[in-house]
Amino acid sequence: MAKTKISEYDSNASGNTDINGININEGCPPSTINNSIRQLMSALKNMITGADGDSMVVGSNLTVNGTTVLTGNATAPTQLATDNSTKIATTAYVQAKTGALGTMSAQNANAVAITGGTITGATVGGVTIGTNAGGVKTVSTGSPTGGSNGDIWYIV
Repeated sequence: MAKTKISEYDSNASGNTDINGININEGCPPSTINNSIRQLMSALKNMITGADGDSMVVGSNLTVNGTTVLTGNATAPTQLATDNSTKIATTAYVQAKTGALGTMSAQNANAVAITGGTITGATVGGVTIGTNAGGVKTVSTGSPTGGSNGDIWYIV
């Protein structure tokens, strides 16, 4: 059977006696060597471009210089949730990291609305409410001077 793709080549050199049907066995005519080298170059190009349809398996480290574009459904191992490195983060990794948080919609559903009144003895954003010598601090829902982006204002 003619070896038409690099994936069909034998890892044992003596098992490679042709390249796409061109005889490269011992005693072959010299003209077949030129043709076989040309055929090998074609097979290499087809492997690099993916035209041969074979998957490429890298048995050790792979270093990519420049921009890399992954197409299809690329997969990667899922790292531990405690891993704080530059490894690829899969969707399973992100789920493990944030799984308890849920969606923004779920977070909004857990929000506490304060519609007015006085809060005493609590700490909000590092500010203790209602424990200073000036009396009770209240959280205003009005429009005090300074912000317009929905900030919480502390009024003494």
